[in-house]
Amino acid sequence: MAWRTVLINEHAKINFKMNDINIQTKGDSFQIPIDDIRVLILGNTRSVITSYAINELNKKHVKIITCDERGMPVGEYCGYHENVHQNTNLHHQIAWVENRKNMLWQQIVKTKILNQHQALPGEEREGYSKLNDLAEQVSEGDIHNIEGQAARQYFPRMYGNEFTRSNEDSLINAHLNYGYSILLSTVSREIVAAGYLTQLGIHHQSVSNHFNLASDLMEPFRPYIDRVVLGQQNLSLSLDLRLNLVNVLNEVIRYNDKNIELAQAVQSHVLSCLKYMSSDNVQLPKMEFVL
Repeated sequence: MAWRTVLINEHAKINFKMNDINIQTKGDSFQIPIDDIRVLILGNTRSVITSYAINELNKKHVKIITCDERGMPVGEYCGYHENVHQNTNLHHQIAWVENRKNMLWQQIVKTKILNQHQALPGEEREGYSKLNDLAEQVSEGDIHNIEGQAARQYFPRMYGNEFTRSNEDSLINAHLNYGYSILLSTVSREIVAAGYLTQLGIHHQSVSNHFNLASDLMEPFRPYIDRVVLGQQNLSLSLDLRLNLVNVLNEVIRYNDKNIELAQAVQSHVLSCLKYMSSDNVQLPKMEFVL
């Protein structure tokens, strides 16, 4: 299984040779086996990658993320992955029924809120039960927007009363947005590799969002990003701090009674959700995390 997330943050030329991705910088050269790479992040606007390398990376389902001049993710390469079940899966996806969508979204939101409670610093979490109480109030489809109510409780306790997600000048939001982009891309990779469309979500339905389904399925994992950002919230988003956020994918977590890397948990989570949505006789997927 591919395991490396490669971040290129200086002027470089990237090509493919002898089953390796070759990265040539001004002062050095690196060879990385293509089978080891899960995600390739072009962290600046000064890197050049050959179409041959892109094609070979695409064959291995490697997600390629591009960044702007500030190093913030702005796009990704989505290839037409070959999946022998893709046509069948797309027929299933188009026919997903509202009832199952609503039940899965209820489970996702409830799990996200429980994980938010676990991610809080010890002094904020101890003796505080509001988030756990809200998690129990989530209904099918979250028609009362308990997710939003939980966010209004969670973020001030996590980052202080002055923090808002709408503040574009906030250093905290810069960190969060970077981490969330990496997470979204990882979830999207698994959806496409399984032969489904990222555009057709179970809750997010924006016509301008190409990643509605990934936006849905990533939600329980956001608190892992939040927790890393808590430890570096007042610092500029340097290369080292970006690497901290990228390396969340390699963190060993407790998921459904197993100790596995977060990226593996994402894969298992995505596949179980897709199986539930596409099969009438499959129960709601288990979503248990210990942060």
